[in-house]
Amino acid sequence: MKRIHKRIILILLALLCVTSLAFAGGGKKAEEAVEEEITIVYTGYPGGLTPFWAQMTQYVKEEAEALGVTLLDMSPTQADAAMQKDSVDNAINRGVDGIIIGAVDNRAFGESLDNAASKGIICMAVDTAIDHPHISALAQTDNLASARLLGQYIVDHTPTKGKALILGGTLGHQTGDARRDGVKQVLEANGFEVIFRACDWNEAKAYETAINELGAHPDIVVVFGAWDPGALAGLAAVKEKGLLDQIKVYGFDGLPPAIKSIQDGELTATVKQDNKQMAQVIVRSMVAQIQGQETVKKLLIDGFVIDSSNADEFAE
Repeated sequence: MKRIHKRIILILLALLCVTSLAFAGGGKKAEEAVEEEITIVYTGYPGGLTPFWAQMTQYVKEEAEALGVTLLDMSPTQADAAMQKDSVDNAINRGVDGIIIGAVDNRAFGESLDNAASKGIICMAVDTAIDHPHISALAQTDNLASARLLGQYIVDHTPTKGKALILGGTLGHQTGDARRDGVKQVLEANGFEVIFRACDWNEAKAYETAINELGAHPDIVVVFGAWDPGALAGLAAVKEKGLLDQIKVYGFDGLPPAIKSIQDGELTATVKQDNKQMAQVIVRSMVAQIQGQETVKKLLIDGFVIDSSNADEFAE
């Protein structure tokens, strides 16, 4: 009997150990599942306003889905810095794990980023740098180097030195300033006189500006739009003035309408910036940092020139 009792006690103890291990194992798996539930917010320049940002939004969503994380698109419906700041503040109040910002105005987020830092929410920038210590990574085209590359291309394909009109973005916007400066530096170093006009990333303003400047400066031989829609607006002005055979027009983005224009023999060239790669690396970096891994702080992606020699490769 004693042996039977002893045997029963041992069996009960064994069952108790197995049950305890099962509960412990189940708890660990539950904790791991919670840790893997990642929610990030993306707020970019309104995708409905430019094809570049519409593509960027789609690529960010695709990469988040591929990585199995929850993405909330809280992009503003208008190119309004205050509206985008509200989106960031709302994301912070929701307590998300991370926020990716494609800034309408990169100077608008100081207080919001301070708040995000205090709550341990990781913040990153895509396309446009944001000068704040809490921005832990940036993925963008190397705008300055790419613009210099285009500037040299313009020099090499413009035998007659004259004036160059740059239709820019918003003054103080890091991306637009870098594109302006890169082209301007190379052109001025090679004997061109550069006329810069800020157009606030607005196609109608770019067109009106181009019409006015072409009328005031008959010796303009080059028009550069710092973004493809602005370049195409400048091209429309050049065509309206009947100057397409005298003035070469250049863009920056590598968007389908610009590539089509190059194929049609109108736009001379554009710089392709790889917004798909930008979206992929910034989402991957965000997820890695949330999981406690170190990532590169600045992820610069080289642009390259698309002209009539290679436009067919990139046509949709």
